[in-house]
Amino acid sequence: MSVSSGVELSQLVNPPVRFDPVTETIPIKYIYGDSIPKPIDLLDNIDLEVESWVNGFNTVLKTINEDPSDSNLDLLDQFLFNHASWKDHLTLSWDFHQFHGLENIKQSIVSQVENFKITNFTLDKKETDHFKNGYKVDKLQSNDPLIECISVIINANNEFGKVIGLFRLVSTTAGLKAYTLYTRLDDIKGFEEGKRVLRPQGVNHGQHLNRTSWLDSINDRFKWGEEKQPTVLIVGGGQGGLNLASRLHAMGISHLIVEKNPKIGDNWRNRYKFLVLHDPVWYDHLAYMDFPEVWPIFTPKDKLASWFETYAESMELSYWTNKTVEHSVFDEKNNVWKVKISDNDTGKIVELFPRHLVMATGHSGEPNIPTFKNQDKFKGEIVHSSKYKNGKLFEGKNALVIGCCNSGHDISHDLYEQGAKTTILQRSTTCVVSSEFGLKVTNRGTYEEGGPRVELADLLAHSVPIKLQNLLQQQQYKTTIEGESELYDALTKAGFKLDAGFGATGLFGKYVRRGGGYYIDVGCSKLISEGKITMKQGVEIESFKEDGVIFSDGTEINDLSIVVLATGYSNMKDSSKRFVESEVVDKLKPVWGLDEEGEIKTMWRDSGQKAFWFMGGNLALSRYFSKLLALKIIAYEKDLLS
Repeated sequence: MSVSSGVELSQLVNPPVRFDPVTETIPIKYIYGDSIPKPIDLLDNIDLEVESWVNGFNTVLKTINEDPSDSNLDLLDQFLFNHASWKDHLTLSWDFHQFHGLENIKQSIVSQVENFKITNFTLDKKETDHFKNGYKVDKLQSNDPLIECISVIINANNEFGKVIGLFRLVSTTAGLKAYTLYTRLDDIKGFEEGKRVLRPQGVNHGQHLNRTSWLDSINDRFKWGEEKQPTVLIVGGGQGGLNLASRLHAMGISHLIVEKNPKIGDNWRNRYKFLVLHDPVWYDHLAYMDFPEVWPIFTPKDKLASWFETYAESMELSYWTNKTVEHSVFDEKNNVWKVKISDNDTGKIVELFPRHLVMATGHSGEPNIPTFKNQDKFKGEIVHSSKYKNGKLFEGKNALVIGCCNSGHDISHDLYEQGAKTTILQRSTTCVVSSEFGLKVTNRGTYEEGGPRVELADLLAHSVPIKLQNLLQQQQYKTTIEGESELYDALTKAGFKLDAGFGATGLFGKYVRRGGGYYIDVGCSKLISEGKITMKQGVEIESFKEDGVIFSDGTEINDLSIVVLATGYSNMKDSSKRFVESEVVDKLKPVWGLDEEGEIKTMWRDSGQKAFWFMGGNLALSRYFSKLLALKIIAYEKDLLS
């Protein structure tokens, strides 16, 4: 596999797709700039130096909050590199930002002085299992050149609540300086999560006339109507809706999930029979409720569906199932939504008036269903991957799967195991990372057996600004390719076209920018490389005929029984057209991909329409960002957003 240089692409937020991994290690200049590194083990007293840096930085921030003059801003020069990045979630503004470069950081600090006043930075010394005295030494790169940093967990405050964060300090001959800073709003005063010492009592001791039982109060959560309206109505009861509802419930905000299926969990239960999550259990916990320690590493979809049901009951969530949101209109005068909801069995319409409407119908939008010449003449079955169930019906028959991402591979794998003669059509290129090796490389130090608790793992994972993230992901993909060279060579020999993702950042870099274009290998790659699944690459379907297809290169598949369209989905914005008035749809921003600073567009953020929000992503992203969206909704309710 030919490889060329490309590490410089790490400094771009949205680099082009590369087809080979980088060859270089991380250049020392990207971390240390013009400074001379000093090995951390040569520090006289690391505890004292870290404490001194945090205290000094806090003093400077306090000074700037009192007087944001240029001379005071310049005091930051001794604490931050010129090339430092500050990634912030809701502490310097009510949005997500990444400020790259010292001058941009200074401007962001000035802009937050009037309303936010972030201050009181202290070391968080509670994380004793993985951090000692509030910090730990991390190797950003173990090979030559050695690059290390001191990861520091901090607590702080702003005008609205508590702040947590993680700074990466680098040791130089001139002292410690920050290479990356990350801050996140952890709560809003008066709406703290009801957990641990703030957990509910569960009972009112003493004498209470006409006392109602816990069961009565729980049953009351399903009753909504003219005299009782939910603050937030959530469309969809998958991981996005459930995580957000649990956050809102813990913060004292009323909610209602409307799920179109008969039961919570059916969005997973109804998918193809042998679907199993590709992400490991440590990555997939839901908010407040980890999977048990005996849970399998990779979760079967029906097991996950049952867990969703259990979760909704255990977290005391409010939900209506077997109901469909038919239409929604925003009442500008009263700042409420008028939402019509129909019962799927009876057709009866109920109208509710929530203050917020959240679309949690899944990260993807509507299925992309291409049309083909003469497809109406085809006597077999054409089905989108979202409707595919089981390959058993096609045992001994010819099957064609169009698309080479996760769904295309999984369905091809299933068809093969059920005895179908399967062909997979790859129209462009795919980034492949194995579940057994590649994901372990990516998740090392965060989501793994014996790793940090999930809240700390989330802090570590999300504290990485885009430029450092690109550098680390380039090296992770490079390590993956080196460790699985036989797999990739075999795929290439079989005619499969690989890519290394955007700027050679691998799978996750593709996920956050495109939402697809990758496969987490759980066995299908071997079937392709061994010819057990036939490979077609770089061609299109020219035309259907009664019993098969003709490709653009003139080849054909005859006696074809099924064609599965694993052709992906449109933008999530398109799904809103099903139940929101057209005037609202026109205001909505496209969802997903990275903005110019490196944050995911629109999801969990301002949608373009007041009090309308998108909630989605995989289980891990839904868990993490559900809290931030809940805080945004509370800020809206308290009239804090500007």
